Amino acid sequence: MSLLNLLSLQDDEIDIAIAVIQEWCSANHVDIDSPHGEAAMAATVRLILSGEKSASALADALSRYIGLDQSNSPNV
Repeated sequence: MSLLNLLSLQDDEIDIAIAVIQEWCSANHVDIDSPHGEAAMAATVRLILSGEKSASALADALSRYIGLDQSNSPNV
């Protein structure tokens, strides 16, 4: 996970982002340091910067935004 992606967030937003990304990676059997995890990080940061602050809404949006196809490749 690149911490550079988190620099534009406030402390509470960072906590939410990390929790959402860890949960998404766990649910999708994706290593957080993999390209899939990096895509999830970037998408989550974009969602937070666009105004979404709810962890559950972020998780739902992330699942829709980064769907995985049959090969477990991110569709970003």
